[in-house]
Amino acid sequence: MKHGAIAVAAAITTLFGQPGSALANEDAETRPFFDASLETWIYGAYQENVSHSLLNPGNRIVELPRWRGVAEARLDLRKDFGAFDVLLAPHLIEEASTVRSDGDLVTDGRLRLAQGFVRRKSGTNTFVLGRERLTWGPANFRSPSNPWYFDSGRTDPLALTHGIDLARATVGFGQDRMTIGYVAATRAVPAPNRQSIFLKFDRQGSDHLVNLVLMKPVEKGDAADDAFFVGAFAQYSLNDAWVIYGEFGNARQPYRLRPAPNGATLDLPAKRKSTGLIGASYTQENGRLVFLEYLHDQGGFSNAESRAWFDTAGRAATLPADARARALGQLLQFSPRLLGRDYLWLAWQSNPQMSERIWRAELTVNANDGSAAAMLYGEQSLSAKISAFAVINQHFGSRRTEFGSLTDMQVLVGLKWFAF
Repeated sequence: MKHGAIAVAAAITTLFGQPGSALANEDAETRPFFDASLETWIYGAYQENVSHSLLNPGNRIVELPRWRGVAEARLDLRKDFGAFDVLLAPHLIEEASTVRSDGDLVTDGRLRLAQGFVRRKSGTNTFVLGRERLTWGPANFRSPSNPWYFDSGRTDPLALTHGIDLARATVGFGQDRMTIGYVAATRAVPAPNRQSIFLKFDRQGSDHLVNLVLMKPVEKGDAADDAFFVGAFAQYSLNDAWVIYGEFGNARQPYRLRPAPNGATLDLPAKRKSTGLIGASYTQENGRLVFLEYLHDQGGFSNAESRAWFDTAGRAATLPADARARALGQLLQFSPRLLGRDYLWLAWQSNPQMSERIWRAELTVNANDGSAAAMLYGEQSLSAKISAFAVINQHFGSRRTEFGSLTDMQVLVGLKWFAF
């Protein structure tokens, strides 16, 4: 392992050089551009789980941590060779947590490549090969127009969204851009589709942007879905302050759980469902931003299905321990990506141009069961390279609602060190 790490370090040094050393001997007009950044995050979190949860009795099904300590290293290396540029973004995370009441620590460590690709640009044309974060669209709460990143992490201030393995070509002509690509794997993200081909069309004007996406999975297997994904988004700037936007997606998920009073069944694959989002953003005179979004997801549970789902979880409590664990595990494993069908998301955040003090407040409401989740985030610069941050999450709702079923609240505090 030691020799392997040395070899990797040597390869990176050979490819990217040393910041500021080898570059100093090259002519300023011909030397390749090199940029590197390293952020180290250290934080701790306390989480209060729902007592007497129907879905997670005694915290024995999901095993949600009560205390967590996390250290992250987010390295970003970029080099421009003129005809093409290279990016490598490895992500190292080490975590220790307590789950059981006995206080024993559970440790875990992961090293993953968040992004890593070779990109060639020629005029308005771009060619990419490697692992790339392929997100788009104006929506924050969810992104219905994206077949891989339904949740792109925009509502989580700690999220680091990983890329997918692909090859793509983007050709630009005037106001239009056409992208065609092949996705080899989506193992870095929780997406249902793996190998696929896609086509993306964008048109951008002075005050608007519209997009159309077509994707077809090509990998076969159990419950494989060979149906097209169709997505689109549009945004329009009414003036300097107001922007309105919308996203849409139509797809068939690999499965769908259908709860009923007499039990639950699993459709393999699920029927085609549509998801739509409309939203607006307002920029205040001081630069602060306000967002309001509404999402309707046909893939979520209806009110009757949600009641039947929790009823099934309640009946599982009467089963022997092993059978109860299997039944509740299946209910959680095959639940939809969003439990309900209608959501409101409201956010207010600081001026993004002001980096010394950053804050954001969010409220998410499940309009079907009335439960809600509130989030407050704050970050204060302590020096040129160190900042402190804190996150508070509070859930509201009974234990038979989405946001009230598993966790009550979480408090997280930490430090960021911007090494270079």
